[in-house]
Amino acid sequence: MFRTGPPVDAAAPVPYFPTHILYRTPPAMSAPPRYWTPAFIERFVDRMNHDPDFQKEIQGFEGAIELRCLDTPDGKDVSATYTFDEGFVSVKVDEDAAPSARLREQPFDRKRLFARATAPYAVWKKLDTGEMTAVGALASPDYRIEGSKMKIMLNMNVFNAMSVLAAGIEKTY
Repeated sequence: MFRTGPPVDAAAPVPYFPTHILYRTPPAMSAPPRYWTPAFIERFVDRMNHDPDFQKEIQGFEGAIELRCLDTPDGKDVSATYTFDEGFVSVKVDEDAAPSARLREQPFDRKRLFARATAPYAVWKKLDTGEMTAVGALASPDYRIEGSKMKIMLNMNVFNAMSVLAAGIEKTY
């Protein structure tokens, strides 16, 4: 190591150096979260905000997309509203005991949302694992998408990028 500055006085006290901070053992990795839990959604948003390929795909997209998962293994209905603002993604998560009339019967608000997709957990799982394609989901009576179909089709790159990113996150089902 090269040193610049005044010569070191060997008799001077050595300053306290907190090696325990710099050389600490990294914390053990927590178990992968289960799909569609708040912990999974948190990891998903973190990846969206830090993945350069994803950021490239969503460049220029502004708006909010609500994804709703019905009947999760925890016995809940979950709504995750992802807001895209100049490349930054934030999320608002809402959970309620399934079946939740409050979440399921909430009208689609075109002024607030770009799109909303609703499906049971089993359908989301098939999409995530590749057992079902996006086209298959659209043809399924169990998958419902709301919003301007033309605008959704013009921005399929955003939906595809979200799907690819979510599928790449380590998780349990």
